[in-house]
Amino acid sequence: MDIDLDKVKIVTDYPIIARIKDDLYPYNGYDHIRQTVRALAENEEGKFAFLHIVGEDYFGVRDHLETCGGGVEENESLVDAIQREIREEMGYEIKSFEMIGSILDAYNLIGRITLSAFVHVLIDTSSVHEMERTMEEQILIKEILWLDPEEALYRLENVNKNKVDLIVQRRDAAALRYYLQMKGSD
Repeated sequence: MDIDLDKVKIVTDYPIIARIKDDLYPYNGYDHIRQTVRALAENEEGKFAFLHIVGEDYFGVRDHLETCGGGVEENESLVDAIQREIREEMGYEIKSFEMIGSILDAYNLIGRITLSAFVHVLIDTSSVHEMERTMEEQILIKEILWLDPEEALYRLENVNKNKVDLIVQRRDAAALRYYLQMKGSD
């Protein structure tokens, strides 16, 4: 089976922000679509949280910024999924949740298209819990960086050392740029 990224039809109440093709790894077709939720997580100071991912895996060497998030589990709402992901990866609770839109992006190396629902959340930094990261997350997540919007966009769009860095960061840059334009801050 081969799924055509340009022909994937998604019916939602929120916009498709972007469709991003993988032009870095050899194309071998796509055989599945994964639903994820990702957060533009903002603190009380107006800074956004990014996971600094460092290490090596199937995609190769990584050293990039990435929004918090992950797969939506069966019978889990987007709100429940992002609350769980933020608790697991960052150790925080959220104060508010706002749907932004979705990005469809392709990963040639693993034959997958991902539908990432992006949300904006305000983080309650006074409510800190123990993180429950997976073994892979414990290895790959070096730190949480809180960046102002301008610095975040600069780093997402201009600091890409490896192919996987570019793939991940262009997705998150598109979401952040869209959100800032939506709010009139860009």
